[in-house]
Amino acid sequence: MHMANELISVPVAGGTIALAAAGLGWVCRKVRQEIVSEKVPLMGVLGAFVFAAQMVNFQLPLMPGTSGHVIGAVFLAVILGPYLATIVLSSVVIIQCLLFQDGGLLALGCNLINIAIVPSFAGYAVYRLVAGDRSSKQRLLAAAVLACVVAAQAGSVLVVAQASISGVLLIPTGTFWVTMAGVHLLVGIMEGFITVGILGYLAAVRPDLIDGLGSASGVLSRKAAIVSLVVITLMTAAGFSLLASGSPDGLEWSYAERPDQPEFKPVVENKNQFIAAADKMHSKIAIMPDYSAPGASQEHPASAGWTSLAGVVGSVVCMGLIWLLAKALGRYQSVCVERCISKIKM
Repeated sequence: MHMANELISVPVAGGTIALAAAGLGWVCRKVRQEIVSEKVPLMGVLGAFVFAAQMVNFQLPLMPGTSGHVIGAVFLAVILGPYLATIVLSSVVIIQCLLFQDGGLLALGCNLINIAIVPSFAGYAVYRLVAGDRSSKQRLLAAAVLACVVAAQAGSVLVVAQASISGVLLIPTGTFWVTMAGVHLLVGIMEGFITVGILGYLAAVRPDLIDGLGSASGVLSRKAAIVSLVVITLMTAAGFSLLASGSPDGLEWSYAERPDQPEFKPVVENKNQFIAAADKMHSKIAIMPDYSAPGASQEHPASAGWTSLAGVVGSVVCMGLIWLLAKALGRYQSVCVERCISKIKM
């Protein structure tokens, strides 16, 4: 669901970047008390896993020529809570944009709002509402599926609103919304089943990692469970990413291209020269555009090894950045606490 620059106007780009920055600033202030040393490695590993998982586009049922990928907001929020989930997923979105040109540079604010901020809080709210305070594993997993559907729908509605406000749609807003809602209903359901699979694994090996399952230790130690997630992440980044569907994702299918419908014409038009210049600059600063070799194209595609390399590099960078950010926020909290104590003593 990563938006390209062509879907928005320059004022919308500026406004959403400012709004996303304000939202993340607020989240960072709220999240300091939640960052403890034992959560830092888990945050990094989960961020790397979500990055790798988003590379694996899956074919959507009932819609030939269309694919989707997980967002990861609900998965992260169930384990880390919505604040830490927002921090982790925002880091992933920023790395995807800057290093791999996944999502437009000017659309970064939109993508942070649509993929990280709103889905993390909306999905978690639905999850907690359905799951309740004392739930069985089955109810928790059912709540995760419904939360994934709501998170995907929330993001798709925001995409429609931002494109509509930008004035780039060639079709009525309602028509675009119905298309996006239908496609991302399937995306949300598919992500829900994938999320249930991963949460089910964690519930079996380390249930205390999942919000609502108590403090049972499980069959693996915390360190072993994290190591297993690292292995799964590397397998996904280097191997499963090669099996990703080549069909356009739900957003691209909704407005840009439909291989299953040769007569389809794009329903978005954006002639702003600043948008075109931003795309050109973005292609120069991205180290591996579209998770491939620099300079690769449809006429001269890169080898599959570049996709695996991009997956591994991106996962490692995500892990490192999130670790550094978490440690910095945690250290800032410690300094603030020490200053408060010293003032009280005075």
